[in-house]
Amino acid sequence: MTGNGAAGTHERDIVVLFCQQSVDKNVELANSYRNLPGIKVRLVVLPCSSNVEVGEIVKILEKGADAIQIVACSEEACRFLVGSNKAERRVEYVRQLLEEINFGAERVGIVRGMNLSAKQLLDRAKERADLVRELGPNPMRKNSGGHIPESSPQAA
Repeated sequence: MTGNGAAGTHERDIVVLFCQQSVDKNVELANSYRNLPGIKVRLVVLPCSSNVEVGEIVKILEKGADAIQIVACSEEACRFLVGSNKAERRVEYVRQLLEEINFGAERVGIVRGMNLSAKQLLDRAKERADLVRELGPNPMRKNSGGHIPESSPQAA
């Protein structure tokens, strides 16, 4: 992290977990980092957004991410028929937990998309970062030196 750690001034670490069906076939951002002004984004491709488990979301937060943006495919495009719906339920559960412990439900979110460009994925990360700006650094962060996880949710 950079800055003084005060809400709104620190560099936010955002993890974007995206379904491979949600992006344009020419997008090649899998498992990469991108830096935007005040935001460090880690992009992780998933075969299906339903691969995101509650425990994995919590683990990513514990390892230092300030927020997680899941980008699921549209219901019509889901190869597994209900994958994005499963992801949506899991995200809602984690959001409820975060709200109960006053860490901010905004730290985790899900949006749907189809044929998204690299810029559109990064825009989703920026939108999530803007939502958590006032929350400040992630209070779940373990003493990880501010690094976001290298591992991704397990493949199907």
